[in-house]
Amino acid sequence: MATCSGSCWWFLSLGWRLLQNQWYSGACGACLVQGRPVGLPGQSLPPLGSPIQLLCHRRGAPGLRLGFGPGLRPVRAMEQLKQLFEAHSFWAQGRSLAGLRRMLRGSEAVVTAWQDGQLVGFGRCTSDGAYRAVLWDVVVARQQEGQGLGRRLVATLLAAPTVAAAERVYLMTTNSHGFYERLGFQEATSQRLMRLG
Repeated sequence: MATCSGSCWWFLSLGWRLLQNQWYSGACGACLVQGRPVGLPGQSLPPLGSPIQLLCHRRGAPGLRLGFGPGLRPVRAMEQLKQLFEAHSFWAQGRSLAGLRRMLRGSEAVVTAWQDGQLVGFGRCTSDGAYRAVLWDVVVARQQEGQGLGRRLVATLLAAPTVAAAERVYLMTTNSHGFYERLGFQEATSQRLMRLG
């Protein structure tokens, strides 16, 4: 039976850290939310109840697509994302796992919120990195609503480099106008939302 010497463990540890850096963007290190809020400029946020960890994923969220959660622990993350959408949104019900993987692959910024190994929040953004960015699919589990988690998800997405560099940031909402207005968004009355088909 082969054994691993001290230098062998060092290389294994280094490989693990490199793998984590490949799947999570280090820019979100401040997102470990345990009384230290990630806030919007000029706004204070209430502390969250029990510890919630926000993860900022690299473009396309490869770790999430492979089913990993915090610390690259296998937590069936895609199934949890599908369940979060099914239970806590009306617009994202019925999405397939394959469709969710394609959705993530095309996202510039992805943020997830975890509590005790459970996915309790999600948001994503697409952006050209210069002129336009769009927030999509911001969802928080009902038991976490009203505790500032949605604000933290949005603030973290807005701080992503490709989103922060965009001239304008848009979103579409059916019934959360008030929430987004409190975060500084305004209704775009000069534009009309249109769709094909």
